[in-house]
Amino acid sequence: MKKTRRLILPFVCLLLLLLELPANLIGQQADEALIRRYSQEAEKALAAKDAEAAAALLEKLSRLAPNIPEVFANLGVVYYTQNRYAQAAEAFQRALKLNPKIANVPLMLGMCYAGLDRPKEAIPILEPAFQQSPDKDIGRMIGIKLMDAYSSVDEHIKALQMCEELLQRYPDDPEMLYRASHMHGDRALQTMSRLVKVAPESPWKRMAFAEALEAEKRFDLAVMEYRKVIEADPNMPGAHYRLGRALLLRSLDSDAARDEAIGEFQKALATDSRNAGADYELGEIFRRRGQADQAITHFAQAVQIDPGFKEAQIAFARTLLQLHKPKEALAPLHAAIQLDPTNEVSHFLLAQAYKSLGDRASYNNEMAVYQKYHLVPYAKESMREEPLPAALSTPEVTRQTLEPENPPQP
Repeated sequence: MKKTRRLILPFVCLLLLLLELPANLIGQQADEALIRRYSQEAEKALAAKDAEAAAALLEKLSRLAPNIPEVFANLGVVYYTQNRYAQAAEAFQRALKLNPKIANVPLMLGMCYAGLDRPKEAIPILEPAFQQSPDKDIGRMIGIKLMDAYSSVDEHIKALQMCEELLQRYPDDPEMLYRASHMHGDRALQTMSRLVKVAPESPWKRMAFAEALEAEKRFDLAVMEYRKVIEADPNMPGAHYRLGRALLLRSLDSDAARDEAIGEFQKALATDSRNAGADYELGEIFRRRGQADQAITHFAQAVQIDPGFKEAQIAFARTLLQLHKPKEALAPLHAAIQLDPTNEVSHFLLAQAYKSLGDRASYNNEMAVYQKYHLVPYAKESMREEPLPAALSTPEVTRQTLEPENPPQP
C-alpha cells in the first residue's frame, strides 16, 4: 500500500478522535457491519500513518454514517495533514454542526483558516488556544500560525510580540530562529523604506545609511556619511560614537585614527554621559597604549553604567591585573563569566588572577576550563560552510581577545 509522507503535525495523535463509534448511533445506520469494518480499517490506517488510505476509508464512513461527528472530525484531521485545508475546514464545520462541544475541533478549524489565508477568522480561535495549549508542540505550531496571521492583517506589533514569545519558549529551535530573523529583518526593511520616503534628506536617514555601510565593512564611506550626519546635527544621538568606531575599524593599527576616535568618543560622552560604549572604547585605546591609570577610570564607569557589558567587565579586570590588583579583578571576571560562561578570555584572566593570589588549585581549574573553550572557535570555524552576513559579523564594540604579548602560560 502506498503511503503518504509522515503525518506532519506532532499533535495529530492528540487531536484524532477514537473511531470506536457510539453503539446507539451505529445501530441507527443501515449498514452496521460495513460501518464497523470501515471504522476498524480506518483506525489501522491512521495508526500506520497512511493518510491516503485513511482519507478514503473515512470518506466512505462519512457517507454511510452522516450523523456521527467523530467521523468528520477525523476526516478533517487527515485532510489537514495533506494540506487540503478547504476540505478539512468543511469536515470540521460538519463535525461542529453535529456536536458543537466536540473536543479539539474548533482549534483545528482555526488552523485551517490560517492555512487558507483567512487570518481574521483564524485569530479569534488561535489566540486563546495559544495561551491554553496543553502541549509544547501544539503551542509551537499554534504560535507560528498566529504570528503569520497577525502579519497578514498588518498587525505588525502583535506579530513581533508573538515572535518574541516564541523565542522565549523555544530559544534553540532552528525554525523559530530563522522565522524571527526574517520577521525582524522584514520589519526593519519596511520601516527603513518608510524613513527614506518621508524624510530622504534627514540626519536620521543619513545615520541609517551610514550604519548600513559600516555593517557592510565599507568603513571609508561610513566615515563620510557619519560626518555628514554630524554636520547636519552635531548632537545627533550615537553619531559621534559610531564615527569613532568606524574610524577605528577603517584603520586598525593607526595611531592617528585612534587619536581622532578619542575625540569622537569624548564628544559622545559630552552629549550623553551614560554612553557606556564610548567609555569602554576610550578605556581600550588607553589600555592598549599602556596608559592603565587612564583606562581604568573609563572601564569602571562603563561597568557602572551597564553591569551586563561583558567586554567592559573583562577589560576592567585585565587592567586591574596590569595594575597588580588581582583580588579586585575577581569580581568583574566572575561577572563576565556569569554573562558568558564559554568565553575563553575570562577564564584565562581569572586563572592569572588566582595564580597571582597563590591559589594554585583554582588556577589549575580555570586553566582547564580555558583550554576547553579555547578550541571551540576553531571547531566552529571549520564546520561553517558560509560566512555570516556582514551585519551579523561586525562587532558593536572592540572585542577582548588573548593578546600575543600575553600568551597563556603553564
